[in-house]
Amino acid sequence: MNLAATPPPGISIQSLPAAYLPPLQHRPELVFSLPELHYPLRLNAAFEFVDRALARGWGDSTIYLFGDRRVTYDELAREVNRFGNALAALGIQPGDRVLLRIPDRPEHIVCILALLKIGAVAVPTFTLLRAKDILYREQDSEAVALIVDSRHMKEVESARPSFSFVRQIIVIGEGGNDCSLSYEALVAAASDELAPAPTLKDDLALLLYTSGSTGEAKGCCESHSDLLAIADGFCNYQLPLQPGDVIAGQPPLAFSMGVGFFLSYPLRFGVPAVLMEDKSPEAMLHAIERYRATIFGAVPTYYNMLALAEERVHADMSSLRDLRSAGETLSAAVAARVLDQLGSPVRNSMGSTESLHIISSTRHGDPVREGSCGQAIQGFEIVVRDPDSFEEMPRGHPGLLTFRGPTGTKYWRKPEVQAKSVRNGWSILQDSVWMDEEGFLFYLGRQDDMIVTSGYNIAPTEVEAVLASHAAVLESACVPSPDPEGERSQVVKAWIVLREGFSASGELAQEIQAFFKQHGAPHMYPRVIEFASALPKTPTGKIRRADLRTLAK
Repeated sequence: MNLAATPPPGISIQSLPAAYLPPLQHRPELVFSLPELHYPLRLNAAFEFVDRALARGWGDSTIYLFGDRRVTYDELAREVNRFGNALAALGIQPGDRVLLRIPDRPEHIVCILALLKIGAVAVPTFTLLRAKDILYREQDSEAVALIVDSRHMKEVESARPSFSFVRQIIVIGEGGNDCSLSYEALVAAASDELAPAPTLKDDLALLLYTSGSTGEAKGCCESHSDLLAIADGFCNYQLPLQPGDVIAGQPPLAFSMGVGFFLSYPLRFGVPAVLMEDKSPEAMLHAIERYRATIFGAVPTYYNMLALAEERVHADMSSLRDLRSAGETLSAAVAARVLDQLGSPVRNSMGSTESLHIISSTRHGDPVREGSCGQAIQGFEIVVRDPDSFEEMPRGHPGLLTFRGPTGTKYWRKPEVQAKSVRNGWSILQDSVWMDEEGFLFYLGRQDDMIVTSGYNIAPTEVEAVLASHAAVLESACVPSPDPEGERSQVVKAWIVLREGFSASGELAQEIQAFFKQHGAPHMYPRVIEFASALPKTPTGKIRRADLRTLAK
């Protein structure tokens, strides 16, 4: 393939309003310390992911597995180019934002890459979102179009009368109406030749909204170089991918972890990934066995469900060689359960939508340190700081997590939040952590999740880790609650979901409390226990403690 189509030097073609992007004085200092991260000024991620792969001779290689479908690079390139041409013919301009409401299937990948290739901005959204959430994102991003799987039209139809910016709705599959366009018809009628738009490496490529576990969702600006950097750093140093590897996992493409596992990793290194719409633990176990998956990623809650399902399903998990967890704290009890049932240790990680992906983890092959999120991955620096003075905290002392590297916090249309989230070029995550003498990071919880009782600062994750080792506890979440005895301003309250075979009762609550006093610090024990059938979660599987705090008042 002739790579003469490489975007030539020049000025950026995007013309986004300055008020929508982070103010220059509050933008993070991006550091490209690894040789792999030295990108040219002119960069188009879709071109690098697909056209470069064809130039390497990977055209016949399978890149996505979806049910019985096997999608090769050649097939992906043709559909990306056709849809990119169709979008441009509809008037989608460089810099335009387009909402995506699509489950994890090949068409979702096609839509993202087609938008990137013409210089537009993809805005993936979770299919679980309701009409009000869709409307918020439409108005906040000022999206000019929306692409939706026909099976997820209901909430779109509810939101559509209130849309202010969407001009076109494109429907994948049967079920459109007179107000929509057919994805299949657009692709069939378009040319499969498309030159990439001459985007800059810092141009906006994705607008990813946070999962909203701590309030209103915020749009995070992810650039073309960001999409390459999360693969070039992580996969070259933390998790080298090998011939025969197959990637699978729980995180959806609208989640930053899903962007890494199902877009950047596979496309950058030519390793096939398994796309699934049904991600129930039982379906996932069968998929791991069917496709002989080797690399797996999920949030801790899902790992727990997967291990418990494996107790019943008994699928062949012998192909797995590396398991990665992120999103929340991985308790020792869950990690042990996963090792026992799936046969591989889980390497806990720390990341965020703001960083786009993982910033600390444990290298493949290195021993896993219990309770740790590993060390800063190559290309990133992590410093634990005093929240007030911003001075570096001594090792072993808790503080605020700050980081610097090839990605950083860049909020869309949130100048006040942005100003509080970057200081002296360092991105600030509102997470309490501590670091040991060897640089291993330990997560305590979000700053606003900390529980203060009798003068003690208690991290809910520490309480939950002990509760997870009780035979009756499936999962738990701890929040502050008024002291029923009136002796303290607040106490630890535990919301607990029980495993099958156990029934909620006052006697069981007392048993769990006694168990905690034997195995955990007595001053941390949950003085109030409430049993629940399920815990409120974000679409990515994170527990919404803010909802539980409201219920505890």
